[in-house]
Amino acid sequence: MQSHSDWRSTIIVTCSFAIVFVALVWTVRRSSEKEKKSKSIEKEKPEIVNGVVHSPQPDDPQPEAEDQNDDTIPELPDPNWVRVGQVRELYVYPLKSGRGKELRECNFTRFGICEESEGKFTLRDRMFLVYNEETGRFQTGRQFPTLILISLSAVDESRVKLEALGMPRVVFHVPESSGDDVEAVQCKMWWGEPVKCIDCGPEAAEWLSRFLTGTSSGLRLGYTMMDNRDLFKEPWKKFTEVYSTLRNEDTGLFCDLASYMLMTVQSVEHLNQKLEQPVPALQFRPNILVSTKEAFSEDDWEWIRIGDRAVIRNVKPCTRCKFVLVNPDSGVVDDEEPLKTLKTFRQHTDPDRISLEGTAPVMGIYCGLYVPGKVNIDDDVFVHIPESSTNRETK
Repeated sequence: MQSHSDWRSTIIVTCSFAIVFVALVWTVRRSSEKEKKSKSIEKEKPEIVNGVVHSPQPDDPQPEAEDQNDDTIPELPDPNWVRVGQVRELYVYPLKSGRGKELRECNFTRFGICEESEGKFTLRDRMFLVYNEETGRFQTGRQFPTLILISLSAVDESRVKLEALGMPRVVFHVPESSGDDVEAVQCKMWWGEPVKCIDCGPEAAEWLSRFLTGTSSGLRLGYTMMDNRDLFKEPWKKFTEVYSTLRNEDTGLFCDLASYMLMTVQSVEHLNQKLEQPVPALQFRPNILVSTKEAFSEDDWEWIRIGDRAVIRNVKPCTRCKFVLVNPDSGVVDDEEPLKTLKTFRQHTDPDRISLEGTAPVMGIYCGLYVPGKVNIDDDVFVHIPESSTNRETK
């Protein structure tokens, strides 16, 4: 029989082995964790090859912020898209009131149509504007009809150029914005609405002044600071009270009101049937020209999908003024027959809209972006039509 002393010795030995085993296991696990951490840190270190730093890619990369958008539209969680036509023409106007540039493809972004080319400065719709040096007021084809003859295009990653018939082109660097109000120029748009821009320098200013006024000064070129305007303050507050779908996100850059203007080929053709001298669609300065079945059907479209992804929303009809009569080829104001003819059968009937915008004729629709995406010529155009509606086209 084992003595009490032997029993105590056995307990001590067993406990010692247990303590040693636990310590060994703890040491191994800690060593393993350190090794994993070391490998993780090593993996995150950038690799330098031929003097170029290459940041490592994660094993399971997260999608870009824009790709995380699952095309769910806040006001329209379950859209029923019905095909209504195809994109026929796309236009971007980098200079407000300047010549439009026809595109084969583009990106629909929060700030309007965007043209991106490798190695070139990214051009966005109405990202530049002409303003009066003394008053800061923006200038358009209403004040200078020949402004519509000026083309603004990208030269390389940081420079753009201004061109017009009979003038040597001018190339200049686009100023970089730091978001500092100190560098901002205070300009004025409709009804004195304050907007900020960055001045593009003396070369562009002198070129514009000579072409538009015949003098060496007086006009300047401003570049956007990529700010949204506030439609819920004066002078635009009265518009949001009548058009409840308008949002600040719809304003674009230096657009009159919204970042997209859509109209249909059939609407232009319908008007031209009533005119002695037909007018081109570009004279109405659309961003998107759609071929569909019926003239002016766009008035009734609310949610519009273009191509596989991009979604815009109709926020208000586009009222027309004398500026639409400026010929895009000559810069001359044509006869007012198109405007008078349009007014006879295309104007507001809602009393609230008439009190806001008078009896100006309407043609085309202003739209705001809800889902960004790439758009090409000949892309299909879809409109959301509730399931209960009849006579739908096949998706």
